[in-house]
Amino acid sequence: MSFLHLKNKSEPKYTASMHSNVHKDVFGSKSKPEKKIINNANSSLMIGEGVAITGTIKARDTVTIQGTIDGDIECNSVTINKSGNVKGNIKTETMTVEGKAEGEINVNTVLVIKSEGQVSGKIFYGDIQIDEGGKLTGEIDHRDKNIKQEKFKELKSLS
Repeated sequence: MSFLHLKNKSEPKYTASMHSNVHKDVFGSKSKPEKKIINNANSSLMIGEGVAITGTIKARDTVTIQGTIDGDIECNSVTINKSGNVKGNIKTETMTVEGKAEGEINVNTVLVIKSEGQVSGKIFYGDIQIDEGGKLTGEIDHRDKNIKQEKFKELKSLS
């Protein structure tokens, strides 16, 4: 085997890889792999377009809906995208609606209804923002988070 012929051959040129999992360590440098952080990925849930779920969803953080939900949702934040449709009770801190939501909706801080969003039913909210074209129908009640809501006990008649 002769090494003399290698001098005449050109060295291969390495170009940047399109894959992010190839590290420069392979070529002799000691760089660390780039870390991408996705906020609360462990506690987020996305219901994709074309997916239909019947039942109760409980999540610690964010639920994003592109499909159809027939049931209750309890989480910190709900986003209903344009193709999303929810029928059921929703209990959350913040909610953004571009699709449709119907049922008893309890939003403690802010309810945002985008221009194509439709919200109907019994709605309780802290603050509200409705873009031009957004629709809100039903029984609507503002809740001041600074005023503690009292529970009423059943009153007995004195007769």
